Amino acid sequence: MKLKLTWLLTLFMAFVMQFSFAQEKTVTGTVTTATDGMPLPGASVIVKGTSRGQQTDFDGKYTIKVDQGDVLVISYVGMTPGEITIGAANTYDIALEDANTLDEVVIVGYGTTTKKAYAGTATVVKSENIETKNFSNVSQSLAGEAAGVTVINTSGQPGSTSTIRIRGFGSVNGNRAPLYVVDGVPFSGSLNSINPSDIKTTTILKDATATAIYGSRGANGVILITTKGGTASESYIEVDVRTGINTQLIDRYEVITDPEEFIGYVWEANVNREILGGNADPVGTVNNTLFTTLINPVYNMWNVANGAELIDPATGKVRAGVTRKFTPKNYAEEAFNPAYRTEANLRMGGGNEDVKYFVSAGFLDDSGYIINSGYKRYTTRLNINAKVKPWLKLGANLGYAYSETLANGQTNGAENLFEFADKMPPIYGIFLRDDNQDLVEDPIFGGFQYDYGSISAINNGFAPRARPASDGLNPIASALYDYVGTDRHEINGSFNANINIAEGLTFETTFGAQYSNNVFKNTSNQFYGGAAPSGGTLFQRDTETLTMNFLQLLRYRKDFGKHSIEALVAHESNDFDRSRITANKSKSVIPGVYEINNYIVDDFPVSGFSEGRTLESYFGQINYDYDDKYYLTGSLRRDGSSRFAYEKYGTFYSIGGAWILSNEDFLADNDLFTFLKLKGSFGTTGDENGVGFYTGIDTFNASNLGGSIAIAPNTFENESLTWETAKQYQVGVEFGLGNWLDASFDYFVKDTENLIFSRRNPPSSGVAVITVNDGELRNYGLEFDLTGHIISKDDFTLDVSLNGAMYDNEITTMPLEPATGLPKILDRQGNYAYTKGGSIYDFYIREYAGVDPADGYPMWNQYYDDVNGDGLFDSGDTAIQSMTDYLDANPDANVEKTLTKTYADATERFNDGKSGIPDVAGAFRIAARYKNWNLSTQFTYSLGGYAYDNQYAELIHDNNSGISGTNRHIDIRDRWQQPGDITSVPRIADRVIPNVRSQSTRFLIKKDYLALNNILLGYTLSSKFLDNTGLDMVNLYVSGDNLFVKSARVGYNASLSESGSSGRATYAPLTTFTLGVKLKF
Repeated sequence: MKLKLTWLLTLFMAFVMQFSFAQEKTVTGTVTTATDGMPLPGASVIVKGTSRGQQTDFDGKYTIKVDQGDVLVISYVGMTPGEITIGAANTYDIALEDANTLDEVVIVGYGTTTKKAYAGTATVVKSENIETKNFSNVSQSLAGEAAGVTVINTSGQPGSTSTIRIRGFGSVNGNRAPLYVVDGVPFSGSLNSINPSDIKTTTILKDATATAIYGSRGANGVILITTKGGTASESYIEVDVRTGINTQLIDRYEVITDPEEFIGYVWEANVNREILGGNADPVGTVNNTLFTTLINPVYNMWNVANGAELIDPATGKVRAGVTRKFTPKNYAEEAFNPAYRTEANLRMGGGNEDVKYFVSAGFLDDSGYIINSGYKRYTTRLNINAKVKPWLKLGANLGYAYSETLANGQTNGAENLFEFADKMPPIYGIFLRDDNQDLVEDPIFGGFQYDYGSISAINNGFAPRARPASDGLNPIASALYDYVGTDRHEINGSFNANINIAEGLTFETTFGAQYSNNVFKNTSNQFYGGAAPSGGTLFQRDTETLTMNFLQLLRYRKDFGKHSIEALVAHESNDFDRSRITANKSKSVIPGVYEINNYIVDDFPVSGFSEGRTLESYFGQINYDYDDKYYLTGSLRRDGSSRFAYEKYGTFYSIGGAWILSNEDFLADNDLFTFLKLKGSFGTTGDENGVGFYTGIDTFNASNLGGSIAIAPNTFENESLTWETAKQYQVGVEFGLGNWLDASFDYFVKDTENLIFSRRNPPSSGVAVITVNDGELRNYGLEFDLTGHIISKDDFTLDVSLNGAMYDNEITTMPLEPATGLPKILDRQGNYAYTKGGSIYDFYIREYAGVDPADGYPMWNQYYDDVNGDGLFDSGDTAIQSMTDYLDANPDANVEKTLTKTYADATERFNDGKSGIPDVAGAFRIAARYKNWNLSTQFTYSLGGYAYDNQYAELIHDNNSGISGTNRHIDIRDRWQQPGDITSVPRIADRVIPNVRSQSTRFLIKKDYLALNNILLGYTLSSKFLDNTGLDMVNLYVSGDNLFVKSARVGYNASLSESGSSGRATYAPLTTFTLGVKLKF
């Protein structure tokens, strides 16, 4: 019996095992697109309910072990997921349908929505458009990516952060910067702490429906950054390595580089000086002084003794046959050199249905094209989300960044590599020469000593010498021997919990924090330059910041029939604290050690302070959807800020709606519009960042006065100061035409009141200047975004996209004039002036009228009130100094115009509508794919508007140091030289003609430009090269950034400042050529 039972059990076990083995098998298949049958490489194939899965290879094929009855879930970005139930077959092919992009999830304020359902304006920037650009942070990568978003790259210094403006200029003097939100937490740290490789999506919110939920911080738009997270569909490792070269391909101003040409201008300008001064022998005088008093003889690089031997007076040029003793090395040659850029990123992610993880590490070494400038960064990020219980989800997102910035040779002022490269005359070399004009060896650093002018002569016992400009300075030596740098540690993170209380009801809470420790050091060496007598100097500034944000939110969702509703109420608190300490010391003990204890002399007492502010907020929102056609949304927020004394709280709200016409029955059979939506919104937002932390109290500075405490006023209180408040209106349309065009248009109006102004009070008040709320500004415009799908073939696609914005602003109410109690008629602001009905960027300056052909002097327009009506400016007529002021007092004036050579007599006026605001600005992109190749290019553009070219004004004429001290723009070649010459460039006469470069329309320039912002060519290896390698994907690419700018003048770049006006010491954007590879395991 026992034997029989044993046999029966053996037979039963064999049957079970046979059955089990029969259930497990290996199946294969191919994943393709339903529209064109193309294979989908990298599609996820997962056994439903497990973490077992594979990815398709380059040909869309997969192989996976399954049991009969298992369900395979196949998904791919941009496609609708599909499912396959495993039966007896061994091959399972599936074609995925294109997902409706209108149903893609869009992250918005404190939640998510879909593109179709959203009543506001939100632009989602694709992560690949950010990753293909070679920048250290997302701000620079946003250039051209969204209509109405202006990215101002103020410096090419590696690691610099761009200034961003959304929808023009929403304030006069207050804050114009958008709010950044990272993973749901308002962000006040450095964007460099967020590795662009870690960013999943970037969403730009523009209108009141989108931003009013952020209340007092949403007036200037909101940029939402969401970092990458784990996924249950696959476990992966991604490696991205790129290396390249940074150089200067963007043109600088065209200046004189030939010493012979330059010395000719020096001779001519000084001859003209003597002529205009009444000298009977101007040529003889200049010939005798050219290499004595005008230029120190040590800088005479020619084999001549004086000006007579060098210059032919008939031509004003260097005589033929004159040879050089030596050729000085110029500053541009030494300062600008190509440098390397290296970046590597490692990303790992995965998980299952309950726990998902993402881990990354990144390294960037970005060297600038000027010597000793660069940025080095190390980053890491950990993102974990866990489903602890069916009713409880927890998440943590932590990022850390350490960076080192080196910014040598960029002192604000004259000792700056860019200033010397543009403005140092080519007769002055970078190296010191002795009295015999031989190079002087450097006993300390080796090589040759650098020329500091008179300082070098004194230190070496040479004959006295001095350069006419920038004497005692040498930025090449400063860049090599001094140190200007910043070390920064930064942590940003958040912890969140999501609790399901009941069906449709959840409680969400998030704690977020950002901490930074920033150490800035500026040292000057003890051997050469201005700090040598002090034994070297050190300035150090340590800054710590901590921002904490705590959010508690209750959310309710409910669908019933054709109705859907979502509502939330929340409380949020935000605390910002900053402390700073500074030290100034001198007398270095050990060269090259940049620590405080290495300097033994205290030049100034150590100083420091702490400051901060708190923002307390209560808000709610409700969203309603009926039948997938009609969408309504409304929000209400009340913010309280510690910046204000009594008017602490402000209430902000919005309401918006959208109508999906394409879902209506009357468009159901329409073949033209695949999608059509109308939308509109109204709301209020505010801003607190335009004022200091303590506006409601008087503040004072304390100092030491002979051992006693001295107190001096710092700021004066204004107890009634409160928020700038903006009312925003918008209407828009979004539509798709067939499969070939997607488009959107938005028209907006933004009225900002309670503008921040600095009011100058009468002396009798005892308070010179106080910050007040006053005036109103209207900002309005039209935005458009078009994407055309030109070619859509199996192996070839071509898309062209165009975006742009046309905007303007108008001062609708002027601030008060304290003396009269009435609104000001005119408020001058440098080159601009404010007046009711005008823009904040309307030029109000004198009008240049060209050059007098008789004598080469500049002329300007002078307007006058022709009282006697004879058309001549004569006795009894009234000269007009300021046109707007005069017409306000004399509205019936008979205004006529004449010419004047006296600058002070010329009339200031608005210059025929010349404004700094462009007519239209935006970008266009061309993207193509051919088999395994992909190509994309992005151009940015701007049309209309004017700017003031300050740098050109300095280069074409500089009366401060004379012509021998400052180089000249090549336009000097068009100067007036003899009676009858018709030109706009006056004669050159060294510091004789007054106001030759004073502020006038002569230096206005059109802001039009076209720039090639980025180009990328990539190739994805075929799967046949990856068999048995363990690699799922290999992508090779080459790219270029900032390749050229075409503007009204070579070297002028309107995108480098908010107004478009040029400035000194411009570090032009880096041109970067990159070779990269992306690997996925």
